[in-house]
Amino acid sequence: MKLLCELLDSIPGNEPVIVAGDFNDWRRQADAVLAECGLHEAFVQHYGHPAKSFPARWPLLRLDRIYVRNVSVRHPQALYRKPWSHLSDHVPLIAEICL
Repeated sequence: MKLLCELLDSIPGNEPVIVAGDFNDWRRQADAVLAECGLHEAFVQHYGHPAKSFPARWPLLRLDRIYVRNVSVRHPQALYRKPWSHLSDHVPLIAEICL
């Protein structure tokens, strides 16, 4: 997470940034670290907690995230139903990003 923040420091502070994927954040510490870099998690902003995304067929753990900076996020969703739940071991997360 600290390396990601260092990389983000090389991007001008007013530019839009989207970082998404499997963070394997079992202990839910990424949000606090990445907030120091100005990133906010889409599901946390809208629902108060990250989406349950693993395992796909019975999601219990909140491992996948969509972090943003200098953009608005609307309608974040986890795609729990078929065919999405059968295409990967993680649930796909989507959101509408407004620049």
